[in-house]
Amino acid sequence: MIPNKESDKVEFKTTLNDEAIISLVAFSNAKGGTVYVGVSDNGKIIGVDLGKETLPKFVNEIKNKTIPFIVPEVEIIDYKNDKIKHLLIIN
Repeated sequence: MIPNKESDKVEFKTTLNDEAIISLVAFSNAKGGTVYVGVSDNGKIIGVDLGKETLPKFVNEIKNKTIPFIVPEVEIIDYKNDKIKHLLIIN
């Protein structure tokens, strides 16, 4: 179940970008939290496109941009609107 709003433990991001990494670092330095990628700030699921190497590349980017490095757990949920996209749940 996806939360309907952001909180001190939930952050919504529309894309895999540096802002998502910053949120993961903040959660790592606090008491944990989850970043939902493919969700707009108002909680609407928009999904993201994933190519074959998109996710491994992004996880590696997180690892390379954080000290000590973070290796997140990522869950992929398929989301179908006009076409199949994905929702990422990153802890």
